[in-house]
Amino acid sequence: MTETQLENHQIIKPHLPKCIVLAAGTSTRLRPLTDTMPKCLLKVGGKTLLERTIENVLAAGIKEIAVVVGYRADMIRDFVKHLFPQQRIQFIFNPNYAGTNNAYSLLLARRFLEDKKETVSHNMLLLDSDILFSSKLLPHLLGTEAENKIAVRVSGDHNDEEIQVGINSDGNINFIGKRPAFETAFGESIGIELFSAETAATLFAVLEQRIRRGSGRSEFYEAAFQEMIDEGVILKAVNVSTFPAIEIDTPEDLRLAETLTIDE
Repeated sequence: MTETQLENHQIIKPHLPKCIVLAAGTSTRLRPLTDTMPKCLLKVGGKTLLERTIENVLAAGIKEIAVVVGYRADMIRDFVKHLFPQQRIQFIFNPNYAGTNNAYSLLLARRFLEDKKETVSHNMLLLDSDILFSSKLLPHLLGTEAENKIAVRVSGDHNDEEIQVGINSDGNINFIGKRPAFETAFGESIGIELFSAETAATLFAVLEQRIRRGSGRSEFYEAAFQEMIDEGVILKAVNVSTFPAIEIDTPEDLRLAETLTIDE
């Protein structure tokens, strides 16, 4: 390789996304643990969920992070600023956190991805803040070829509480949400997604329309994913079963998380 080729080779880097972490909810199913503390600040293996998440995002090379807060917002801000004092992390407040769901919180983060012309111009990594997951998962997800993709746990036990994913013969997602026949699903969406700027713009437009109609205020964002799929947007399911991960919604989930070996 010539010096010029080497120089050109070195400047070719993947277009890393901006990251949005949703952490506004009240997490009533984990009471009394969440009576005075947001779920993302609960500890597993001596570290909070949010600390682990931010560390994993930074380790994947992603430096631009926004956290959508609501319930106990000041606790989250103070914790993050204390633990990551050198890292510029933006906080977006959802004042209606008690009466809305994560679709509403996600829409509030649209400006974080926009340029000065108010056009969504950045790819988006979207994470729920209640996931315990291996640090190797994000590099794997980023490295797959698909432009728009959702991390799916295929192996292991499943139940009807999960956000289920169905796929067609091409590996494209044709269903995401909850349905009674969970046994027929491909796997569980663990709450980690990656979208191109174009698809993120489409997603925000769908979210805005659904929220204006009223139903979107109380919905999970997967309802907007499904509308995009129905309109022809291709979302790929990426099997991340080899990387331990668990979404924590209940005390039982928390107990199970303590038994997992996340990173060797």
